[in-house]
Amino acid sequence: MTITIQPYPSSPVQDKKTNNFHPAIKLIDPPVLTPGTGGILTAQSATELNRWVYDPRIHIEPSQSKHIDTRSPAAHVANIRDVFSVNMSDLASVLGVTRPTVYAWLAGQEPKEEAVIRIQQLSRAADKFNHANIIRLDKLVHRPILNGRSLLDILKTDEDPITFLPTLKAIADREAQTRRESKGSGKHLRSLDDVLSEFPVSIYERS
Repeated sequence: MTITIQPYPSSPVQDKKTNNFHPAIKLIDPPVLTPGTGGILTAQSATELNRWVYDPRIHIEPSQSKHIDTRSPAAHVANIRDVFSVNMSDLASVLGVTRPTVYAWLAGQEPKEEAVIRIQQLSRAADKFNHANIIRLDKLVHRPILNGRSLLDILKTDEDPITFLPTLKAIADREAQTRRESKGSGKHLRSLDDVLSEFPVSIYERS
């Protein structure tokens, strides 16, 4: 008996160097991930973007980060006291509380929410007065030069003290100029009424 062994049909081996892609598939540029955007860009679109970003004719304003006030209520209270140069009794009156309460706030006790809002508003106003560099502001706080009222009177109300900042700045600058003038001219002896009379608009009333 003779047994004949048929060779197993071999399948054609593809050349590994040859990529046989399906004819329906079209090659595209490899995607490029764009960190922080959640999307992708093709190499072509990335090139266009790069050309746009570095175009010297295009100016992009830098983003302005909003300033965050991280000061504590105690720091705000101290800021109000120091800028306006008020004593503890006047400070308590401005904040609408008692002196022991003010001392407690300065020591770190947390004020109530409505008090915190009031404290922060006055502290920000104090910042603007401080930046205005009003000469001898401590000498102006108690003087009734704002329609018969003082800055301290204004601070005790719900009025915005910033409204009166230009007037106080003008008065302080004018008085500083008067003090610098020669003593021989006699201008250094002028009263506050004389100084204020030089303003085109009356800014205070006598009681």
